[in-house]
Amino acid sequence: MTPYYTEPGITIYHGDCREILPTLGKVDLVLTDPPYGTGCAPRGGRVAGTIDPATAQHPSWDIFDDSWLTHFECPAAVFCPTSRVPSLMSRMETDKAFFYVKSNPNPFGSSVEPCVARGYNMRGPQHVVAYNAFNGQVHPTQKPLDVMLFLVKRAPEGTILDPFMGSGTTLRAAKDLGRKAIGIEIEEKYCEIAVKRLRQEVLGL
Repeated sequence: MTPYYTEPGITIYHGDCREILPTLGKVDLVLTDPPYGTGCAPRGGRVAGTIDPATAQHPSWDIFDDSWLTHFECPAAVFCPTSRVPSLMSRMETDKAFFYVKSNPNPFGSSVEPCVARGYNMRGPQHVVAYNAFNGQVHPTQKPLDVMLFLVKRAPEGTILDPFMGSGTTLRAAKDLGRKAIGIEIEEKYCEIAVKRLRQEVLGL
């Protein structure tokens, strides 16, 4: 598989992670924010892509599928809606979770998003409060950089994989903290956005 983009310590692949994952070697941590399957996402403070429950026609970017988890036995941190926490904890064989608390929650969305964790050292804070910039984000479900920095700082050593990279926030956080990371994204426009973010100067922390 030919990478879409590489730089020292960082690699991006463009495509469906279910097809790319079997071609990759070992990674040390999975940190990702996969599609929730809720059928809506904040865009400019409004709800878009609402689903008709009778037909269950989810937008292409919002289909929940956890089959990719079968590829990994390594530590992992996976965002999910509150309703899916019990099933994802069972799937990942863990009872641990971090929480992203929004300091300015979207009135149409949740004010807290859980991140189920396996293989993490859970000592210290298990939540991070961050500004939810739903009016200025470049991806419909983009997490603030501060949230991913919080999780990467607490991650086990080694290479981080984000199989649902979106606009590249996980990779940006990994680069800022001197960590190696691999990202996979199915939509090329977000691959290009991620590349532009990675090419920006690393800020001192």
